[in-house]
Amino acid sequence: MSPTVAFVFPGQGSQFPGMGYEMERWGRRADALGSRAEDVTGLPVRALMKRADTSALADPEVAQVLVLTWSLAALEQLRGHGWRPAVVAGHSLGEYTALVACGCIDQETALSLVARRGRAMAAAAAARRGAMAAIVGLAPQRVQGLCHAASADGEVAVVANWNSPRQVVVAGSRTAVEGVVAAARAAGALRARLLPVGGAYHSPLMDSAHQRLTEHLADVALAPPAIPFVSSTTGLRVTDVEAYRQDLLAQIISPVRWQDVMRTLADCGVDTYVEAGPGRVLHGLAREMARTAEHLTTGDALRRTPAPTEPVDARGAVPPSSKEQ
Repeated sequence: MSPTVAFVFPGQGSQFPGMGYEMERWGRRADALGSRAEDVTGLPVRALMKRADTSALADPEVAQVLVLTWSLAALEQLRGHGWRPAVVAGHSLGEYTALVACGCIDQETALSLVARRGRAMAAAAAARRGAMAAIVGLAPQRVQGLCHAASADGEVAVVANWNSPRQVVVAGSRTAVEGVVAAARAAGALRARLLPVGGAYHSPLMDSAHQRLTEHLADVALAPPAIPFVSSTTGLRVTDVEAYRQDLLAQIISPVRWQDVMRTLADCGVDTYVEAGPGRVLHGLAREMARTAEHLTTGDALRRTPAPTEPVDARGAVPPSSKEQ
């Protein structure tokens, strides 16, 4: 029985110092992609990937372009190695790589949009200082209740990432987020800590970035996905790309519904997950929610010869006849 493979693309937070050295080992095609990213974005992408420290990489304008470029290079390497996903999804920023992978946009469009997205989010973060925190070991609905309790007197805290049944990320004004962290610890969370990020992403504090990106996305042509594609804003398969354009915009101020994405991928029959991007953040979440599936990082996948993959039909399920062969 052939596997049904999903490529999942990580977002901001998966970057790390020295990430460019692995990409450099991939050779001329990866280097050419780095050069193209520099031409489109105006950033010294290849130098930053090698030399930027943790502080520099926390800047969304830098981090988002670097993660996208690395992920696009990983996608090219995986395709060159014979990997063909049956379905794709991306966590927040990772959705732009997924859009390239399923043929909705080309690399240059993705790079241009993400450069603008990063600048807009950096400006929004500077204008309205906020914070984010990871909460592990409390029921997500319980954390949502803590956010509601902390949101008062002009302060706001919301669930920004519904990552898994045991992990959420909250975002908002610093006072409110610190209140959620304290309340979560008192409620018995296994871990509750502030994240080293520059803004309150996926929260109302990003509204100005949402408005700025609206004008950039309005004229971008989106082709229908050539293979199934799952939105991280809704957690559902994308069937109408024009309706999805609004989801892509809403992504800036709306939570990432990764738990729902994983549920939809499971409904598609996925039994092999490849994290096509730097790091292994999604690798860990997938192992938590799809325990019987196989989970591979980019490096894992490139060290093996892929088997032929099963397609996903129009309804999102693997055709029964192909699974029975």
